[in-house]
Amino acid sequence: MELLPLLLIFAVLLLPMLFMSNRQRKAQREQQERISQLGVGDEVRTHSGFYGLIVEEYDDLVVLESEDGTQSKWARQAIAMSVDPTPEEELAEDGTPAAPGETVDSTATPADASDEVPGVTARDEDADARRER
Repeated sequence: MELLPLLLIFAVLLLPMLFMSNRQRKAQREQQERISQLGVGDEVRTHSGFYGLIVEEYDDLVVLESEDGTQSKWARQAIAMSVDPTPEEELAEDGTPAAPGETVDSTATPADASDEVPGVTARDEDADARRER
């Protein structure tokens, strides 16, 4: 009879831990499913903050290309999330949405340049100069 209160306290403390671990496992499973659905052509962000475009994929590896054209191998599990293109990236030169597969001139200046993040958008001539080195 003396052990019953002790077992009851132990059970009360153990139940929340079980519920939390189930939620954490479910979140991990959902993250793994989202990452496994990514394919060539998807823009992603890694856990370390690297933004890139998937250009090749293997079972557990992906090759990401940065805006300056350099490519690097990453473990698929290093991908944190898919990145949706910004509205400026989706607009063609005439201001209409770009058709799928259509390239948009990256030297075009957005209507409000104050929203630009410095160092994020590479210009075509900058990328060409780096490739020649």
